[in-house]
Amino acid sequence: MINIELGETGQQFMIQLFEQTRGDQSVQVSMYDIGGRLGLERGVASRVAEELMGLQMVEIRTLSGGIGISAAGSEMMQNLIGPLAADVGESSKLGGEPLLNSASRQALEKIVSEIKDQTGTLGLDFDSLTELMADLKSIDAQLGSPRPKTAIIKECIRSISSVLKKTSNRVLAGRIHGLVGD
Repeated sequence: MINIELGETGQQFMIQLFEQTRGDQSVQVSMYDIGGRLGLERGVASRVAEELMGLQMVEIRTLSGGIGISAAGSEMMQNLIGPLAADVGESSKLGGEPLLNSASRQALEKIVSEIKDQTGTLGLDFDSLTELMADLKSIDAQLGSPRPKTAIIKECIRSISSVLKKTSNRVLAGRIHGLVGD
């Protein structure tokens, strides 16, 4: 196993690269797109990518910012966050690991995005809407962490599930409840 210490930004950059390339060394992405997803300016994204190239985690593909994940980078990320799910389906469930793995992250990001898109149409009262927004912010904070805690996310999901049960959107309520499965 490769044992390299990455800073928080480097680790988030590698997670994004791993998820976008699905660990495939032949796939090319833009270092600036990855940096943009992390809220990094182009110069900062370039410096982070260069640092990761020096650690042999990332390979340069084009002079215009095209990069790919190296074999060592893919191996390190699989050891860190687990293999990617082949397909994030309706029955995805958060695992029992202390830290959120890649497949769980993908399932969570998908359902959270759907909840955010539908929040205005759920017909929630002010207190329920405030509770929902607080839980979504807590999940976003965990997803922004280099080590997102599954237990914290599960508690937020349980709370969101109880709020969504008050709505007429049974499909969304069922899907969010399915993430924790209890």
